[in-house]
Amino acid sequence: MSDLPAAEPDSIAKFAADLRLLRLSAGSPTLALLQHETGISRTVISDAFAGRQLPSARTVDGLVRACGGEPLDWLQRRDQLSSRVVVDSTAADVPTKTSEAKTVRRSVATMIAIGALLIGAIGGSVGGASVTGALDQGQISRLQAQLKAAGPVNPHAQIVVKTGVDPAMTPCVNDAKVAASEDRTNNTRIQIVWSNKCYAGWARIARYDGKAEGNEVKISIYPETAPHSPDRQDATEPGVQGAYTTLLVRPSPQTRLCAVGSITIDGKEISLGDPICA
Repeated sequence: MSDLPAAEPDSIAKFAADLRLLRLSAGSPTLALLQHETGISRTVISDAFAGRQLPSARTVDGLVRACGGEPLDWLQRRDQLSSRVVVDSTAADVPTKTSEAKTVRRSVATMIAIGALLIGAIGGSVGGASVTGALDQGQISRLQAQLKAAGPVNPHAQIVVKTGVDPAMTPCVNDAKVAASEDRTNNTRIQIVWSNKCYAGWARIARYDGKAEGNEVKISIYPETAPHSPDRQDATEPGVQGAYTTLLVRPSPQTRLCAVGSITIDGKEISLGDPICA
């Protein structure tokens, strides 16, 4: 990708430096403008550019889009750095006690524990510790209540997530891969992104025609066997280059996920053609 310089070994400092270069190539938009376009606070944006800590996937996605870059490769690079934080939490340039990092780790641990309960692996091990040894009956009851509230979950999932959740707010982004991608009319692209650990996917749309202002992008993802079911996830965003849907948990290994999209130009909706499926 032309706007994402390769650097080895990578670090949060290098990641931030490349973000600053991307901002420079976009004409150095102000923090106020970036806040307006992304909905992310100036403090978080400033921290991301300064390299004070590894920015969240949502922050990276928003900033890269606002600066005209391709978010996917940036998110993959960010996830590699995030994995390095888990493997080596003593690295000098990696904060290990931020509230965000603690929240993510707590969330992942809870999801793993719930997943173990779901598949009947109470006597198994999670992170080297017995689930029954780590949880008392009250904790197990609370986890069961959380699982019930989350709704149906696919037993193939290693991480329990729910259809309709923002993927950027889950660990699903950590193993996300592009399962299908096609360039379409009017210089656009549709993709299906898949997390095998979450057994869920989401759809993305991007336009490169320079006509985002005053227009919309639309993207949807649905089970191939039920395109108009309640599980269908739709996203419509005005005035942006790209958008993505919320998660769709795959109902079975045999069910493919499909995505369709459209854009508007001067108020006229333009279909981007037949669905892509994966």
